[in-house]
Amino acid sequence: MKISVITPCFNSEKYIEETIESVLSQKGKFEIEYIIVDGGSTDRTISIIKKYKESVESGEFPIKCNKVGVAYLSEKDDGMYDALTKGFKLVTGDIITYINSDDFYLPNAFSVAVDVFDKFPDVDWLTGSTVGYNEKGQIVDCLLPFKYRRDFIRKGIYGTILINIQQESTLWRKKLLNDLDFSLLKKYKFAGDFYLWYTFSKRTDLYIVQSCIGGFRGRPGQISKQQREYLKEFTTIAEKQFFPNVIVAYIYKVATHFTPNIVKRKLNRRIIYYHGGQWVKRGTGI
Repeated sequence: MKISVITPCFNSEKYIEETIESVLSQKGKFEIEYIIVDGGSTDRTISIIKKYKESVESGEFPIKCNKVGVAYLSEKDDGMYDALTKGFKLVTGDIITYINSDDFYLPNAFSVAVDVFDKFPDVDWLTGSTVGYNEKGQIVDCLLPFKYRRDFIRKGIYGTILINIQQESTLWRKKLLNDLDFSLLKKYKFAGDFYLWYTFSKRTDLYIVQSCIGGFRGRPGQISKQQREYLKEFTTIAEKQFFPNVIVAYIYKVATHFTPNIVKRKLNRRIIYYHGGQWVKRGTGI
């Protein structure tokens, strides 16, 4: 199985080494295709990317999976989702994911995803526990979501009332890319991730894997205007929320934060967890 990973970036010298190393150091029986799409950086970003590409190709970087290929392009773009669209058009892997240049995957993240996709062919899309890092990259938060309903995804309930689907922990089969309108995706400036989830939820269920896959780095300067602009764009994609949906969403919110994980597993038929030496998928639930 091959995993294609895309990192869109621009002037990312401060954190991108940690991002790159988290991809290249993944261990398991799979291939990694790593595509970095740079928007024409003027700092050390390109030299850092070249360093790792050369290190992989020379055999200097210790590869812990079957094979790793690193490719990059650097040219002016119209924002992150324009860069991401370019990457999506280049991927050849079975499984697709993307991570921003200030975030990183946890060890054995890809191994978890490959095991789950390989064992459960009906699972086309998965996400892990919601993980938060601080500016130093230390894990400061970890939460197992309660459940992800397809209709609630399309109504934008995850991201307003309930926690976002964490992009850094989400992977999907390549066939889901066929449903995307790339000409539309590349125009988004803030909420392109929600457009992906909205589109995927029309076709298939999102499964939660009880494992930490990746995380989001919180740091100064990320909130205020960007959050407002994100929500403004977000609402142009989301379907209308109705009052009964909102009531149920607040019940889910309580369940997310105050229900033990073992109870969440029993109440969610789209959760995968490790038990008895193997990954187990819930077959029943509400």
